[in-house]
Amino acid sequence: MPARILIIDGDASVHDAVREHLEAHRYATESARDGAQGLMLCASRAPALIVLEVALPDMSGERILKELRRRTAAPILVLSVRDTVEDRVRGLELGADDYMGKPFSPIEVLARTEALLRRAPSGAPAPDLLILDDGRLEIDTRRREVRVEGALRDVTRTEFDLLLVLAERPGRVRSRAEIAYLLRSNNTEGGVRLVDVHIRNLRRKIEDDPARPRRVETIRGRGYRIRAATA
Repeated sequence: MPARILIIDGDASVHDAVREHLEAHRYATESARDGAQGLMLCASRAPALIVLEVALPDMSGERILKELRRRTAAPILVLSVRDTVEDRVRGLELGADDYMGKPFSPIEVLARTEALLRRAPSGAPAPDLLILDDGRLEIDTRRREVRVEGALRDVTRTEFDLLLVLAERPGRVRSRAEIAYLLRSNNTEGGVRLVDVHIRNLRRKIEDDPARPRRVETIRGRGYRIRAATA
């Protein structure tokens, strides 16, 4: 599966130029035209790298960098019209991994993207905050808290770990045996059956209607998943 690159920039011509070079080298791309859409796609698409313009119409560069760094360990390449020494230093201090000024060469963007991906750790830690279901479901990995529509839900340790297993890869189906193994349960028939029990209990706490679950889906004959957002 090709690495997924998220481009957050209000300028359509930037998206066209960067996307053309990345996709020609077999990267998959996602596009966001403002900070809010960028944060949503960061949560739902789990990009391997983010190309970011910090001068966005809906939020400050400082805020978008801080929010992205809370939510992902992926490298961030800032590509911005703000290109003074002070801008570069501030961007790197706030969590950017590299910083380029505009105008830019798409070839150089590609080269820096590949360099950052080579340096990125393969087992990056989970971000502090996972946001799903268009912002209605929040998973705070540092505090080990789950919120639905801003309200804290009282989940057990096992329920939290189960939700995190699914949320780290939205859209990916996890089999019962795989979930049992990742939760360090005994990979036996009994352990697999316990997954179903934990799923039912979790749904009572995070679903609007547990009888018709929308956040944690059953994929018949395969397992469970959290559906990736469509954008």
